[in-house]
Formats: sequence, structure tokens, C-alpha cells
Amino acid sequence: MSLVLLGINHKHAGIELREKLSLQKLEVEQILNDLIRQESIEECFLFSTCNRTELYTICQEADVLPGHFLSSLQKVKDSEIDGKLLDICYTLEEEEAVNHLFRVASGLDSMVIGETQILGQVKDAYYHCSENSSTGVYLHSLCQKALSAGKKIHTQTALGQHAVSFGYAAAELAKKLFTSLENQTLLVIGTGEMAKLTLQNLFELGAGEIIVATRRRKRGEALAGMFQGKTINLTRLDEGLTNADVIICATNAPHYVITKEKLLPHLDGTRSLLVIDLGVPRNVEPEVGALEGVYLYNLDDIEKIIEGNIRNREAEALKAEVIIKEQVNSFVRWYHRQRVIPLITSLRRKTEETRQKKLEQFADKLSSLSPKEQETIDKLSRSLANDLIRDTIINMKDLSLGSDYEEAEKYIQKILGLE
Repeated sequence: MSLVLLGINHKHAGIELREKLSLQKLEVEQILNDLIRQESIEECFLFSTCNRTELYTICQEADVLPGHFLSSLQKVKDSEIDGKLLDICYTLEEEEAVNHLFRVASGLDSMVIGETQILGQVKDAYYHCSENSSTGVYLHSLCQKALSAGKKIHTQTALGQHAVSFGYAAAELAKKLFTSLENQTLLVIGTGEMAKLTLQNLFELGAGEIIVATRRRKRGEALAGMFQGKTINLTRLDEGLTNADVIICATNAPHYVITKEKLLPHLDGTRSLLVIDLGVPRNVEPEVGALEGVYLYNLDDIEKIIEGNIRNREAEALKAEVIIKEQVNSFVRWYHRQRVIPLITSLRRKTEETRQKKLEQFADKLSSLSPKEQETIDKLSRSLANDLIRDTIINMKDLSLGSDYEEAEKYIQKILGLE
């Protein structure tokens, strides 16, 4: 039996191809149920996101796994799927498969290095597979160790702590300026995707009041409704400027939406105002940044922050790789030592049977002893038997870590007379 991974991700295929292997929760269950019925497959762990679909198995024949998966996939999708699609999938075995999953769970293999969402996705997929009874001793331990490695990396390194998207960068700027956003008012001008993503990140920081300013009432109400906010028309922008602590500008306007002249009457010199201009062309007049208490950032400023943070993440990734290597080595040692457990069990059983036979041979002589003396003889013989096989068991465990263990196992069985 071997640990085998079959997968496809954003590094090997575009979104059109990944979509064909993308699976919903019910589809995952159906594929797991189908695969686990195969004689050559003992355990399965399958998870699918927008960027990857990966199948981990404990199986006898790695070369037939793609065929089984394709067959199951066709049943679930109820359509013919070109077998050539699997040609772009990667197949990894044993230690390489372990290393891959640990890197995935840690965010090192993500499109955005260090992102933390993938750890929760691996966790959810693991619980789903466990509930479906498709994981066993090996994959149960593999997933647990992968999740542990991911948590350790995110607590012992700063891999996921540096913003690498505009939304996160905006939230990071807000955290630096304000201790808390709980009592702050957030004004968003625009209803596009950039505005939505930025608002999402700021909302998660606990922004107090949210105001969406737009000329498109329905879109404004829809966006504000997602974050328990309110909408105002751009003709009432002064109302928003008076109350705002953070302003996000993300419109397609060909002119400045906020100018120095327009903003100045709303400043009293006692408060700080963060203005983030995500518009192209710019939505905020550059002179606004010279006003007292106003902190203005545009797309170029944020891109510089992101570039610096990417370099920081790359440095933290080197630390994470060291942790990954330690965790992988630890799991691989445990995984390989499981191979020798049946032999050790067989040796212990044979040793105990031999001990019992010897005690039976001397039963008549031992019968004259007191119960306490008989108990002492039993303990002594058990201790002697364990001492005799202790070094043998240690050596068997050491041999299990070698690449030639299967050949060594045959000699062990023959020499010790084990089944």
C-alpha cells in the first residue's frame, strides 16, 4: 500500500480546465463512496476549491488511480470527460505527497502565498471525508498533521500577516491609523468590485457605521445591505464627508470626486481622516493629502505597500519551509514505522505463545508453588521474553525507515519464522 496524490491546481491548468474537475460537497461524497469500493483503494481524502482539486489515497496501484477517478468523475458529472484532461494532473507519492499537502495547508502553494483561507478549506474537507468514513488510520493522521503544520506556521511566522491585496492593504492602513474601527464611520464612494472587496475587509475589522454613496440607488442599497449600512446619493456627499473617519473612493468618474475645496469645510483640525483613492483616473485631488489630519493613499501607494509585503511574505516563507520539513520528516517516520507493526504484532504473539507453552510444560512442578510464587514466575517469564525480543523490535523499526524495507521484511519473516 502506498500514499498517492492525484491533483490539478492553478499552476498547471487555467480556470476552464479546473472548472471541469471542480466538485460540490455532494459530488465529493459520491466520488468517495465510489472510490472506496475499489479493491485497490483503502482510504481516500478529496477536497476541491476554485484553485485546486486533489485526491489523496492509500492504494495498491498508483497507475490505475487516474482511471478510477475519471470513471467516478464521469458518473458524478453524468457526462463524458476527455481522459486527456488527466494528463495535466500531477501524481505524487509517499513523502512528496505529504510535503505537498503540508505546503497547501500552510498557504505556501496558494495563488497568493500565505493566504489563510486554505487551512479552513482543508479542515472542512477532512471533516467531510471523516464523516463519510473514507479516511482511515493513515489519512486521518496525515490530515491532522497537515492542519497542525498550517497552524504552527501561522503562529510562529508572519507569513499571513502582510497585506497582498488592495482590500487587505486598505484594512491594514486603517488598523495603523485607528486603534479600533468600532466607533468609526466608513464612507464608500462607488459600488464596483474594488469597493466591495475593500469594504468587506474593513467591515471584518468591526467598522461602526457604513455609508455607501452612489448615483445608482439599487446597487448602492444592495452593497450597503450586505454590511448593515445605509445609502446616500452623491448629491448628498457633504453629509457623508462630515461624519466619515475613513473614505474609500472607487469610481469610474473622469474627474475628482473629492477636492481640497470640497473637503476642507468638513475638517475641524481635531480628528484624523483616512482617504483611500482606488480610482483610475484618480478620484481624489492630490492636494487633499496636504490638509491637516488627512492621510491620503492612492493605488500607487498601495501597490508599493503590497510589493513590500510580498517581499516580507517571501522571507517568512523560507522560515515556513523549515517548519514544513521538520513536520514532514516527523510524519514520514511515523508513516513508515506503521509498515512493521504487523510483523511486531506477529513476533509478540509468537513469543507469548512460546512462553505459555513452556509454562504449561512445567505446570506440574509449578503447581506446588504458592499463588504468589506462581505470579512471580509468570512476571519473570514475561519480562524475560520481552527483554529477548526488545532489540529485535528496535531493529525492525529502524529497518522500516529504509527504502528497501519490503525486501528486508521477507528476510525478517523467514529468519524469525513469522507469518
